[in-house]
Amino acid sequence: MALKLLKCDESIPEREKHVYIKEKGEDTTQFLPLSNIETIPGSLSERGCSYCGAKLVIGGVLKDTIQMIHGPIGCSYDTWHTKRYPSDNGNFQLKYAWSSDMKESHIVFGGEKQLKKSMLEAFAEFPEIKRMIVYTTCATALIGDDIRAVVKDVEKQLGDVDIFCVECPGFAGVSQSKGHHVLNIGWVNEKVGTLEPEITSPYTMNVIGDYNIQGDTFVLEKYMEKMGVQIIAHFTGNGTYDSLRGMHRAQLNVTNCARSAGYIANELKNRYGIPRLDVDTWGFDYCKEALRKIGAFFGIEDRAEALIAEEVAKYESKLAWYKERLKGKKVCIWTGGPRLWHWTKALEDDLGMQVVAMSSKFGHQEDFEKVIARGQEGTIYIDDGNELEFFEVLEIVKPDLVLTGPRVGALVKKLHLPYVNGHGYHNGPYMGFEGAVNMARDMYNAISSPLMKFAAIDIREDEKQKDISSQENDKTLKEKSEEIINGILNKTADIFSVEQVVLETPADKSFDPNTNILMPEPSYTPTPEENRKLLESEVQQSAESVDITLTEAIAAHENSKLETQLLLPHANEKLPQWQQIVEKLTDFSEQFPEYLGKFFNEYQLPIFYFASIIAATIAVKIVLAVLNVINEIPQLHLVFELTGIGYAIWFVFRYLLKASTRQELAAQIRSIQKEIMPKASRP
Repeated sequence: MALKLLKCDESIPEREKHVYIKEKGEDTTQFLPLSNIETIPGSLSERGCSYCGAKLVIGGVLKDTIQMIHGPIGCSYDTWHTKRYPSDNGNFQLKYAWSSDMKESHIVFGGEKQLKKSMLEAFAEFPEIKRMIVYTTCATALIGDDIRAVVKDVEKQLGDVDIFCVECPGFAGVSQSKGHHVLNIGWVNEKVGTLEPEITSPYTMNVIGDYNIQGDTFVLEKYMEKMGVQIIAHFTGNGTYDSLRGMHRAQLNVTNCARSAGYIANELKNRYGIPRLDVDTWGFDYCKEALRKIGAFFGIEDRAEALIAEEVAKYESKLAWYKERLKGKKVCIWTGGPRLWHWTKALEDDLGMQVVAMSSKFGHQEDFEKVIARGQEGTIYIDDGNELEFFEVLEIVKPDLVLTGPRVGALVKKLHLPYVNGHGYHNGPYMGFEGAVNMARDMYNAISSPLMKFAAIDIREDEKQKDISSQENDKTLKEKSEEIINGILNKTADIFSVEQVVLETPADKSFDPNTNILMPEPSYTPTPEENRKLLESEVQQSAESVDITLTEAIAAHENSKLETQLLLPHANEKLPQWQQIVEKLTDFSEQFPEYLGKFFNEYQLPIFYFASIIAATIAVKIVLAVLNVINEIPQLHLVFELTGIGYAIWFVFRYLLKASTRQELAAQIRSIQKEIMPKASRP
């Protein structure tokens, strides 16, 4: 047995028994990596909790059912809208999240009343929905809320509703697999057989363990309709609450995800004698095999073969195009449990890819037995992998693509590796013949994306050093070029500053060391054209060394002179309007503190009154908010608050800003006092 202790696990040596590398001739019946046990402390697991397995994976998929989570609001949010399972009724199950929203007081004093209130509100909000599943969470399980008693009370009060309880708090098992088991067995015990389905075909079956990820179920429904087979119930993709109550009338249970739904298939076989048929519906070869098995069971092999021929003719050439481009690519599959063995052969046989590493979050021993038997030598298998192990394995196998969920997918993207969502898909469905093409397309797009190719460029230390040296050389060259250009410009300025320049003649000339040019005899004055020719002949050699023409240097100098003239206008010229505005704004900003001080001195008392009113308003608002939290005293409507604030502002401006208005207000107050006091003094 080839167990592997990764370097990142040296401080957790127990992890060695969870990492397995398949060797040549390895007998998987003698040894398998440990699985389905508690996560080792210190290992940052990617697992979900038991409640998550019940609600997110199975129950939450039903399209006509209110999913009431009895617990804090976080438990509701974490399992909502994180999987892409549509339905044919407008996606009711994806639009809403329901929770009893337990607070600290409910934890201390009990949350049963809060649960009942939430259930009644949910049914009142959606009067067309008559079915509900209630889930316990860690908090409600610890305080011992009796949700079954609450459910009976609500059913009795409303009369026409049916409610199912799932008592599976997050701490109940080692992974979400426990939640699968609890809901499976609970449904068989309480709901199967309580409703008789309508039979419309001599061939009937249940589809178990398919959750309609981006329309997978719709593909299977289309196939069965063409073969004339009625699907009694979907457990639970695009399924309904009542259809699952009639599962006992099917002639066959076709099981896709054996890990999440194999329990109910076994119970239906034991209690009702319904055969269980495990199939794979991902990839061409597996899908052909599945349809032939179903056709053979019902004796309709001809229909199955006709369907296979139709679908293969439609999609085979498309798949071949992708196979040519994906052949030999290395891929990691890090998903839940069964998809490891569902996808391994599909990718290797249909597309010629090489699966180099696999990881399961909640797989059992039989899951690893299947996947290792189907895998190639040298493949790495991990149970309950953690983030550091993923880093190390990626460095070892260097895959071209990773199929995993969004959480690990975020890690993979940080490493600049192509990634396809193996939980919710990129652009599904992935089941069936068309699904195989969709999956191949997404993998090809991920690997061949120009952006991903650019992101995959890995800059190592030696390359960084080369890059730094190149930058330093460029910087030095730039500095030298700037030095030469500046010298040219300075020399040009010196030349222009000379009032008399000679034209070079053999007869009379002298050398000036400061300007490096030939100076004339004072008696000779050349023309401007002669000056320019002389300038070109003297400066051209230096200009060529930095790839800049003399004409450009002269133009730059002339432009600089022009800019200097614009920036320094003559004293007798009138300033432009924008400069006048700037000067006025500058003067105002300098005098603004003086204006502000005068304003405060003149209106000190009104400003004090106004600030007092605002402070009092805020204080009253805070007091009302506190009372609302403590005693549930309702706050004032926003309209009344705005009216009060508006009246206070009007009062300040009407009576308090000026001395005359304040005297007027005082006179009115004294008048009112005179009217009230005599009346108050009467017997």
